[in-house]
Amino acid sequence: MELELWIAAVSSLMVMIPLWRITRRTGRDPWLSLLFLGTPPIGTLVFIAILAFGRWPAEHGTGTRDGALAPDGSDAADGR
Repeated sequence: MELELWIAAVSSLMVMIPLWRITRRTGRDPWLSLLFLGTPPIGTLVFIAILAFGRWPAEHGTGTRDGALAPDGSDAADGR
């Protein structure tokens, strides 16, 4: 029983870390990747649909190269 919990935790982290990085790079809130944990099949489909059909803030210049916004809302990578 304990081994199964460890396997579940490790496998969840193996999926969550790339999803977290993807959401940051697209300019979205990285917490969106937590949709995967609630209900993996439905949450993953919702996550993919949001990425596929939604607007990407990083495309419109509202995010930095790594997707994070500066505290004042400016693009921290440009120093503006």
